[in-house]
Amino acid sequence: MERLALYLRLSLEDEGEKDESNSISNQRKLIYEYIHHDSELSGYEAVEFSDDGFSGTNMNRPGMQKLLKEVKANNIRCIIVKDMSRFSRDYIEMGTYLNQIFPFMGIRFIAINDHYDSREHHGSTIEIDTAFQTLLYDLYSKDVSVKVKASIENKCAKGEYVFGQVPFGYEKSKEEKNAVIVNEREAEIVRYIFSLAVQGKTSVQIARQLFEENVPTITQIRKPEKKYTDGKVRSWSATSIRRILNNRFYLGEMAYGKSVCKSVGSQKTRALPKEDWKIIRNNHEALISEEIYDQVSSFRADCSTKRNREKHPLTGKLYCGGCGYSMVYKPLREKNRYRRFECRKHALLQIPDCCTYMNADLLEETVLMMLNKELMLRGNAMKQKESLSSFQRAGIQSLKKKLEECRQKQKQIRAEKDNLYEQYALKAISSEEYQKRSNELTERLSSLSVKESDTAGKLSGLESEYQKAEADMKQIIRYSHIEELTQEVVDAFIRRVYAYKDKRIEIAWNFSMDCGVSQANGT
Repeated sequence: MERLALYLRLSLEDEGEKDESNSISNQRKLIYEYIHHDSELSGYEAVEFSDDGFSGTNMNRPGMQKLLKEVKANNIRCIIVKDMSRFSRDYIEMGTYLNQIFPFMGIRFIAINDHYDSREHHGSTIEIDTAFQTLLYDLYSKDVSVKVKASIENKCAKGEYVFGQVPFGYEKSKEEKNAVIVNEREAEIVRYIFSLAVQGKTSVQIARQLFEENVPTITQIRKPEKKYTDGKVRSWSATSIRRILNNRFYLGEMAYGKSVCKSVGSQKTRALPKEDWKIIRNNHEALISEEIYDQVSSFRADCSTKRNREKHPLTGKLYCGGCGYSMVYKPLREKNRYRRFECRKHALLQIPDCCTYMNADLLEETVLMMLNKELMLRGNAMKQKESLSSFQRAGIQSLKKKLEECRQKQKQIRAEKDNLYEQYALKAISSEEYQKRSNELTERLSSLSVKESDTAGKLSGLESEYQKAEADMKQIIRYSHIEELTQEVVDAFIRRVYAYKDKRIEIAWNFSMDCGVSQANGT
């Protein structure tokens, strides 16, 4: 059955309008009414794609990307929208789709309120009034963008807080719009952190003291209902401590204009240097004094000693089996006698079962040995399953044959319906007989459609299983007898590695068929 794509979009500026005509539900109602009154379209299978809260100035929208993916796969014969601005507000991009892409792919495009149907143009370029309409949409979008930005900047200049989450220690006022007030429970923790820093404690020492004193973290305070299932111990991190100690918001300052969009509708921004930021002093109640902030100035980001580190293939894959947190790679340097991985939370949490460190050379050797053994075992298993592969191939061919037979029968019945209508039009049969036979053919078509859908589903599932097994076999053949642990190898086969205090290692594999776990002792 031919597929018809309904595309619905509601942007943020539309939500502010008093008129409800642009809402998703109203767009849907308008389009379905149009389809209902068109005999050809009503016979299509309707598929809906929508984006709620996305600008039309670019095509980087989830619903739009799904639609274009279906278009590229040649699964869509017609696209229908409320008006062209729902599809795109970019004049050039809209013209490209209407004049080049859709005609080339044989896709009919309908914009109801713009009275546009590509079929009426017979492959010719769009008329001047349609082109002018898309240009107006483009200009309108740019005008709205400029006005929204100007409005936000004016609010910021007045000291209004129009950003997302308020820094820890504050909350948005319920009485005054866009104003921030002190949250006493959080502010007490912020002041305590600064007092510990004044005493000369490092960020790690502060985080450890907060953990030992059972001071709740930011997430635990702001999202007390959040449940965790990973078994990790929740604690403050040195990073979150430094972020608080570096934030001049606690001095009563509000900074804005930290970045600019690269273009209208673009989600990409360009960061501006600090000297170009706009700062309002004494904008809200301060939690600390300038003197205290100056005393902890060593925590400032511009004094950071962070440097680019050598990346190890297992970085991001290796976790401590004791605390569950990731382990950090320490390359060979003057103060390090050998390459190793260290538990990044051990210094803070002091959990006895933590794998405090793991020799990188020993780890690589053990992982390679386990990987080659796993590949050999899976390769032998794959050979033993050759009979299963043969059975799967036979099943796929059988289902493809059934699917083709089903489609041929549907084609024959449609031809019968066309022939029946011709007989009725020529008055060769009565209205009652035409209606009776037509209903019978429609029921047969409906039954075949259900059968086709069921067969296609079974075929897709069986092909997916077969392809996964084939992919695993190709990977095993390609990487047999691995001698070096590279990033490519790790990404292909390893999901996670767990290191334990007794140097035991567990590997969660990344094979398509399953994610089994293997164990080995690294000693």
